Amino acid sequence: MGMNTSAVTLYQQIREGTYGEGDALPDVETLAKEYAETLKIGIGDLIYEGALERDPAQPEVVKVKASYLWDVVGGNHSFTAEAKKRGQKPGNKIIGFQKRKVWPQVQRRLELEPDDEVFVMERIVYADKTPVGMEFSYLPAKLYEGLTRDLFEGGKSTFKIMDEKYGHKAARATDELRAARLEEREAEILGLEPGIPVLIRFRVARTAEGVPIKGSRAIYLFNAQYELPI
Repeated sequence: MGMNTSAVTLYQQIREGTYGEGDALPDVETLAKEYAETLKIGIGDLIYEGALERDPAQPEVVKVKASYLWDVVGGNHSFTAEAKKRGQKPGNKIIGFQKRKVWPQVQRRLELEPDDEVFVMERIVYADKTPVGMEFSYLPAKLYEGLTRDLFEGGKSTFKIMDEKYGHKAARATDELRAARLEEREAEILGLEPGIPVLIRFRVARTAEGVPIKGSRAIYLFNAQYELPI
C-alpha cells in the first residue's frame, strides 16, 4: 500500500513551506476537513516516512519533524551547495584549528605515512543560522603548506580554497555512513541533549588521479539518505 492522496498533498505543502520545521499541525479532525477523511490514516504514513513526529510530551500533537527538509543528501554532496539548493543560507563557525601528527584511523583513510601531519579544523555548520551539525576536516600538511585558520574564516568553502590556492581539485569522494548517539561534548556545543540520534559520515575526497586530498568526519542532526544512480 502506498501513501494516500491526502497525505501526498500534505507532504507537498510541507516541502513548499506551508508548515515549517517543528510546527505543530492543526488537529487531525481539522486537517481531515481540509484535505479528506483519509488523511487520518495518512498522518500515520507520514510519521512512518519520517516527515512528521508526535510530541513525546503530548502524543496527540503532531509536528513537522525537525530538520526534515534535510532528509535527502545528494551523493556528490557539498554542504554549502545542498543548503543553497534548498533555499537556505549556509554558514559555519570555526571552533578549532591545529596541526598535529596523524593518527591511525585518518592515516589509513588518507593513505599517509605514520609520521605525517594533518591540519585539523573543527566547525559548527548552520542552515539559516540554525546549527545542523559539526564537521571535522583533515588536510594532509604536505599538500597544504602554510595553511592557516584565517583562510577559512567567514564561512569560506574548504573545497574552493583547496582548488584555487593549492591546485587540489576534488573529483570524487567515498563515504562511510553510520548511525550513532550524540555524545556529551558535541551535545553541549550544539545546545542539545546527549544521546539523540545522529548520522556520522566519514568522507575521503580524491583528485581525478585518485590521490586523497581531504578527509572529513561530519555529525549531522538530520536524517540523511543518498541518491545513487542505478
